[in-house]
Amino acid sequence: MSRKQSHKMHLVKCKGCAIQFVPKDKRQKFHSPECRTAYYMAHYGSPSTTKTCANCGTLFSTTKPKKQLYCSPECREEHRLKLQDNLRARVTAERNTFLGERFAAMERDGFRCTFCGKGVNDGVVLDVVNDNGKLRTACSDCKTGKEFIGKEAI
Repeated sequence: MSRKQSHKMHLVKCKGCAIQFVPKDKRQKFHSPECRTAYYMAHYGSPSTTKTCANCGTLFSTTKPKKQLYCSPECREEHRLKLQDNLRARVTAERNTFLGERFAAMERDGFRCTFCGKGVNDGVVLDVVNDNGKLRTACSDCKTGKEFIGKEAI
């Protein structure tokens, strides 16, 4: 007989109910998952805790107080979707506000570069740059020159 075969024939006494069984591996101490659960419940008890659902606010009982935040999978999914919607709304608002501020700066400057005076009628591409906390309209040449030559910090 090989070593593996002799090990498989070795009988072990179940730690929970004292029934003799053949283990599937050398670490197995219980003959069934039900016996293991009953043993740990008898020795350690159920650490049931009452918590409040993070989504709907109802009270629920759990044996995993650190992990379980919601009373049901449906509440967990609903809360995830709410967070996702809030994030999407915040990003959209920031984007719209920024675009509105850029357009307002161009409109204030008369759609002309504040550095050289060229406008959209002169065939230049205008952009908005942040000049010491103030948005200013700049053509592509002035923006490139300011960034790479370093006339002023943008």
